Amino acid sequence: MIILPLTYSPSTVARRFIVLEKIRVNGGDAEYLVILSEDKNELVAAIIESALTLMDNGDTRHKVVAKLDLCRKDRVEQVLIKDTWVSQEVAQIEGIVVDGSLRDMGFATVLYEAVIDKAKLVLLSDNEQYQGAKGLWQRIARTSNLVSVYVLDTDANRYFPYDGNRLAYDGTSIPEDEIWSTHPDKSKHAVLLVAERNNSEKSLAA
Repeated sequence: MIILPLTYSPSTVARRFIVLEKIRVNGGDAEYLVILSEDKNELVAAIIESALTLMDNGDTRHKVVAKLDLCRKDRVEQVLIKDTWVSQEVAQIEGIVVDGSLRDMGFATVLYEAVIDKAKLVLLSDNEQYQGAKGLWQRIARTSNLVSVYVLDTDANRYFPYDGNRLAYDGTSIPEDEIWSTHPDKSKHAVLLVAERNNSEKSLAA
């Protein structure tokens, strides 16, 4: 479970993370860093304030405004990761959180896009989608120029529309009842959203 507020020391950022990009949001003056961990045992992406904050104990640290926990897996249901994505690194989302005072600034979308576009990771959704996560996926599918979203049935190891082709999800192009099921209904538990970099060379196994 991700809990904010959270801070990182400059030494931790330098030791554990690579900087994917520097950003300003909505034309603001504040600069942020999008970072990704290089730790093989813990895959984490975050957006931190570039400027250091003086803490009560006298230390200076970077405030975390958004954090994304990811997990590398060998298999998801009937999908063998290395066989389906031959030359791409894949991670499944375990959770994302954004500072409550900044949730309308698009940090979650920026974080997803940076991990996919800059780090060239393929992201898989979690098996359970709550309303906030559902809305985030719909927004990315509808508005992002950097990311393409597809719907994958991991039980059948086939993409919608399940005829050998892939139809990109744009927020409306695929019926919602093909993607989501509402608790306690788990009929779509095995259906995942797959987010990939636009215009990348995709080496998907047949």
